[in-house]
Amino acid sequence: MNAISCSKHSMRSYPKELRSRVVAAVEQGELTIADIANVFSVGLTFVKKMLRLYRAGEDLAPRHGGGPTPLLQDPERALLRAAVAQQPDVTLAELQALLVAHGSRAVSKPTLCRALQQLNLPRKKKVSSPRSAMKSNGRNFGG
Repeated sequence: MNAISCSKHSMRSYPKELRSRVVAAVEQGELTIADIANVFSVGLTFVKKMLRLYRAGEDLAPRHGGGPTPLLQDPERALLRAAVAQQPDVTLAELQALLVAHGSRAVSKPTLCRALQQLNLPRKKKVSSPRSAMKSNGRNFGG
């Protein structure tokens, strides 16, 4: 038996139809709120919230829109794509300055890094020190 049980449904919003059925069950008055939570396999807090929304005359539909709005929208992403295409070894600091220069809000380096990853934009690192002066002449070292 697994110690942790993860339900696929646990991370998504409950559909409006289930929300309406939960409220209807409470309004019938035959079961307690705790019993209704058990019957529908939802949390007690969820039942209370749906009842509060219903009684306030609000819509029972899920409210979230899938997370926060990304800080970098399509125009900024296009700018990043063009900058990396033009200069593959551009630094995150240079990209930050570029966005600000084009009227975008300042974003953190981790935010830029995630955006570049989402855009599948590989970045070449700048060589910070020259290559070793020892050049291979094709012979093996050692013996």
